[in-house]
Amino acid sequence: MKREEKNALSRQRIFDAALREFSEKGYRGASLNTVCAENGISKGIIYHYFKDKDELYLLCAADCFDTLTAYMKAVQESAPATIEQRLNAYFDARLRFFAESPLYLGIFLDVVLTPPAHLTMQLMKARAAFDALNISMLTALLMSAPLRKGLSAANVTEDFRMYMDFFNTRFQAALADAATPECALREHEERSHRQLNILLHGVLDDQDENS
Repeated sequence: MKREEKNALSRQRIFDAALREFSEKGYRGASLNTVCAENGISKGIIYHYFKDKDELYLLCAADCFDTLTAYMKAVQESAPATIEQRLNAYFDARLRFFAESPLYLGIFLDVVLTPPAHLTMQLMKARAAFDALNISMLTALLMSAPLRKGLSAANVTEDFRMYMDFFNTRFQAALADAATPECALREHEERSHRQLNILLHGVLDDQDENS
């Protein structure tokens, strides 16, 4: 086996072990000592390929959001016609993704709901494409029907993003009380779906009033 192949396999083995650790315990609970002990990996080998715990966590986060974004883009390409159908398809696809890729679930919840503060800027970069996809989806929904006077798709989208930041902060309590990460995700997605419905029906023009 060539040295490059051996190095790639070693890196992948460490990455896979770290992904499981971060998924199960989040950034705060994860330990490189545990990664070593449970996978027969020496700490020296980890530090040979990776700088530290932060670098591994950011790589896991980027892998999670890159894979999720690619999955959701494929779903959007075949999205149904009506607003409600598109919303249902979107949230159904997110739940389906994590059902098919459960290791990413813990990473996603940790980054979205309880991110380590000192990695805020790096995590924003890691999830930038995912956030942009969500913005494009919401903007398309808003532009598919008349808005109330004085509102624009850009303004509503920005306000909703700020609201969701607040929502995710408040949702941390529900996450702590959830029986399993799957239960936490389902409740988060259901509430997010409900908030989007409230947003849309609060800003879309009432056609009956104008008739």
